[in-house]
Amino acid sequence: MRRTDLRSAIRLVPSLLLGCAALAGQARADSAPQWLHALAAAPVPEHDDKTNALQLIGETTITVRADGRIRRLERAAFRILRPEGQDRGRLVVPFDDQSKILDMHAWSIPTSGKDFAIKERDAIESALPGIANGELVSDVRAKLLLIPAAQPGSVVGYEYEQEARPYLIGDEWGFQDTVPVREARYTLNLPAGWGYRVAWLHHAPVEPASVSPTQVSWVVHDEAAVPIESDMPPWRGIAARMVVTLVPPGGAPTGLDSWKNLGDWYAELVRGRRDATPEIRERVAALTAGKDTPLAKIEALARYVQTDIRYVAIELGIGGHQPHPAADVFRHRYGDCKDKVTLLGSMLKEIGVESYYVAINTSRGAVGPDSPPSTDFDHMVMAIQLPAGVDATKLGAVVQHPALGKLLYFDPTDAMTPLGGLTGDLQDNHALLVAPGGGELVHLPQLKPAANTVQRTAHVVLDADGGLHGALVVRSTGDYAAMERYALRSVERESDRLKPIEALLAESVPNYQIVDSKIGDIANNDVPFEWNLTINSTKYAKVSGDLLLVRPRIVGTKGSGLLETREARRQPVEFARTRIDSDTFEIEIPPRYEVDELPPPTKVEYPFGAYRSRTEVVGRVLRYTRTLEIRQLSVPVAQAGDLKAFYRAIHGDEGRMAVLHQVAK
Repeated sequence: MRRTDLRSAIRLVPSLLLGCAALAGQARADSAPQWLHALAAAPVPEHDDKTNALQLIGETTITVRADGRIRRLERAAFRILRPEGQDRGRLVVPFDDQSKILDMHAWSIPTSGKDFAIKERDAIESALPGIANGELVSDVRAKLLLIPAAQPGSVVGYEYEQEARPYLIGDEWGFQDTVPVREARYTLNLPAGWGYRVAWLHHAPVEPASVSPTQVSWVVHDEAAVPIESDMPPWRGIAARMVVTLVPPGGAPTGLDSWKNLGDWYAELVRGRRDATPEIRERVAALTAGKDTPLAKIEALARYVQTDIRYVAIELGIGGHQPHPAADVFRHRYGDCKDKVTLLGSMLKEIGVESYYVAINTSRGAVGPDSPPSTDFDHMVMAIQLPAGVDATKLGAVVQHPALGKLLYFDPTDAMTPLGGLTGDLQDNHALLVAPGGGELVHLPQLKPAANTVQRTAHVVLDADGGLHGALVVRSTGDYAAMERYALRSVERESDRLKPIEALLAESVPNYQIVDSKIGDIANNDVPFEWNLTINSTKYAKVSGDLLLVRPRIVGTKGSGLLETREARRQPVEFARTRIDSDTFEIEIPPRYEVDELPPPTKVEYPFGAYRSRTEVVGRVLRYTRTLEIRQLSVPVAQAGDLKAFYRAIHGDEGRMAVLHQVAK
C-alpha cells in the first residue's frame, strides 16, 4: 500500500548508488549560489562533538493552484562535521505519474578549492526496488544526485522544484531532523478563496511570521536533533512537525480534514471491488463444506487467502491506494495487502460475515492518538465482524467496538500467523478503520505475553571429564513460531535447515555437535513449532582438580547490553512483542560427584516484565528452571534505570556456575 506523501516513500535507494562514482566526474566547478555562501559563513547551531552534521537551513515553499495542483520548492543546506554525516550529500526525490520534477540543483563548498555544482541531467533515475516475497510493479521512481566533495568541513546544499496533483490535498512540514537545525521556514501560497488549518505535533504552536490574503509563512530556529537510539520508536513519529489541511472554497471536504472523511474517501475507492463472481461463490462453498460453525468457516477462508493467493504488488497511479477487484485477484491468484483484504472480504460476505478495511503503519508509533488525519500508512489488514455466538476466548486479536460489536483484527498477507494472532508490529498500534459511518482512528489490541512463547527443555548427561550429551527440545508459538517457519520454508539445502538452531547452540555450548535432529510441522500454523535435537559437547563443564564447574543454563540468552552506555537514555525502549520464555534444563550428575554449591535463585519484577530462576538438586539431577515475561511493548524513559537493572540481573544469573566435587571411593 502506497503512502500519498512520496517524500516519505524512499529514504535512500541503495541500488541507485551503484552509479555514484560516475557522478563525481560529471560535476562542474561552478560557483554555489550566494544564499549558500552566506549560510557557510553563518554561525552554527549548538551541538556536541558527536554530531555528524548540522542543518543550516530548511526551506519549503508550497504554491497551491485553484485546480488543486501543488508546486513544491525545497531548499536545504548542511555543514558536514564527521564522516558519518556524508549521507547529507545525497539528494533523493521520488516521483510518479501524478508528480513531476521540474528542476534539481545541488552544490558543495569544500573547505578549500573551488565550488562544485551538479544538475538534474546528472541524476541517476531508478524504479522503486522490489520488496520481499513479491514482485512490485510501480510507477514510483526516484532521481538521485550525489553531491561532490561532501566531506567533513564542507557545506552542501540543494534545491528542487516539483509539481503534483495529489489525490488528497494537504501537506506536512517536518522541520525537525536527526541533526540540529539552525533555521527552518515554511511558506504557503494560496489561490483566492482558499483557506487552511494547521496542527502542531510534538511542538508548541508557532505563530505565523507573516500573513497576507494569499500567503502565510512560519519560521522556527535552533531545533534540537531527534536523538537516535537502539530500539526506540520511529523517529519520524516523535519528531516535531506541522500538518497543513487545505480548505477549498466553500469548505468542501478534502479527505484530510477528519478521519471520518478520510474513511469516506477510501470507501468510495473500494466501492464494488468486493463484489463476488460465480467462481468466488463456488470456491467459498467448497472451502466451507463440512464446516459446522461460523468460526470454522472464517478460518477456512482466511487460510485460503493467506496461503493460496501469492503476494504480488502492482501499484500504478491510484492503484497505490485502490485495490484490484476481488474477481481479478481470485482469477490471477495474486495481489498485495489491500487486494488480499478485498478478496477475503468478498468471500466472507458470502457466508454472511461483514469485514472492514484497516490501514496501518507497521512502524508502531508512526501514527498515534494525537495524529491529525493522514495517509501515513504502509499496510492494509482487516477487521472481521464476528457473528453473535462465536466463542472468541481463544482469539487474542479481538476488540469490542461500541457500534460494530466484536471485531477480530487479521492480516491475510501474513501466511505465518493464524487467525486470532497479530505480529508484534501491529499490536498496540493505531490504524484507520474504514467503517460504514466513515473513517475512525482505532487502537489495535496488545496480545497477552502467552501469545508468543519459547519453551526450551533439555535432559542431558554430564561426564566426569566435562562432556555433555542428551536431548534438547525447543518449542515456540506466535511470532517466534512464525519466524522459524518463515526462515525454513524456502530453504533448499538440507544443511541450511539447521542454521537457526546452530546459532542458538553456538552462543552457549562450546564444541557442540548435533547428533540427530527433527524439525516440526512447517506448514501447519495452528500448532507450535518444534526442534527436537540430540546434542554433544566435549568441554561443557570446566574440570579443576576434583571439582566440576557447571553452568545450569545450557542454551539461550535473555539479557541485553542495550542500556550499557555512558549517555542517559532519552527515548522509550520499544520491544518487538510481549512474550514468555521458559527453560527447564536437567543435568544428570556424574557418578562419584556431589553438589557443593548452587547458584542462588533470582527474582526481579517490574511493571514491564518479570524474571525468575532457580537451581535445585532432585535426586542425581541438577535442575535449572527460569521464566522471562515481557508484559509491555514500550518502556518509558523514566523506567530506563529499572530496565537496566532488570537486564543486569538476567545477565548475572545466566553466567553463574554450580560447583560439583568428587567424593572418595
